[in-house]
Amino acid sequence: MTTRWIAPRGLEDLLGRMRKSTVQDYAVTGSIAAAHWAAYAPSRSAMIYAADPQTAAEEWGLRPAESGVNVLLAKPAYGVAFKGAISRQDGLRLAAPAQVAVDLMTGPGRAPSEAEELIDWMVRNEQLWR
Repeated sequence: MTTRWIAPRGLEDLLGRMRKSTVQDYAVTGSIAAAHWAAYAPSRSAMIYAADPQTAAEEWGLRPAESGVNVLLAKPAYGVAFKGAISRQDGLRLAAPAQVAVDLMTGPGRAPSEAEELIDWMVRNEQLWR
């Protein structure tokens, strides 16, 4: 199940709220996560796995939306989306690089190109992510 939201103060504010949040069962994927390993271009939207999207959205100050969406929250059908997730030093939780690459490969717009960039990084730096 995927739900659509607006972070009214933008993505940087959202990421700051997430770092301070009591919600711990989430993992950022897509462009924002990929930029941790292989920066491609500024992120225009956030893709986040959350075990309880409604609670996460409330705590992070998101507003439901049909248009102008800049945040997608997905409740994974299986726990694999959280497997291998890492916590950055600033506290933000990211999906594993392989999961991020798969998500980008099937994403819209420039996402497949971001996936290629991330996969190139993964090949060059296998010892860092396996």
